[in-house]
Amino acid sequence: MNAEQYRAVIGWFNARPAAKKALRLVSRGAVGLVYLLYLGMLAWLALHRSEQLWPAIIVPAAAFLVGTLVRRVIDRPPPYTALGCALFEDKPGQSMPSRHCFSAAAIAGAAWFVLRPLGIVLAVLGVLIAVCRVVTGVHYISDVLAGLAFGAAFAVLGWNAFVLAASAMGFYSIMLL
Repeated sequence: MNAEQYRAVIGWFNARPAAKKALRLVSRGAVGLVYLLYLGMLAWLALHRSEQLWPAIIVPAAAFLVGTLVRRVIDRPPPYTALGCALFEDKPGQSMPSRHCFSAAAIAGAAWFVLRPLGIVLAVLGVLIAVCRVVTGVHYISDVLAGLAFGAAFAVLGWNAFVLAASAMGFYSIMLL
């Protein structure tokens, strides 16, 4: 979206306080639900002493760390800074890739290996988060697409690398993608 399109969308929400409040609720709720479901999955894995617990922890954590470093290197200003328009401001700089999106995608990817229906639910929530981040003027479309792609690719590659390495050392025998 360009500056005019961002201003039009933001103007529409600013003119409708109930819609703006609902958008904030959906945006924050989707993020909270991703983390709540993720913690629930980890608790379930721990309770069942599953060998999938460690990759389910390590892969999303590594995606978060690497993605955060990539953001610092790129240091792209978000739309609300560059274009001067936003519904809800975030911290300045480091817009590319979206950390919310790559975290949600990495968590969804890890969940895909553990319980596919949960992975699908988390992926849908990740897309909802991406839409909210763009509509609110916090990220460009390219930021959220890059975040989703980075998180998903990191999850698949990271999970498989973890399992291969652990299997080679005799620790795990879980299936790969």
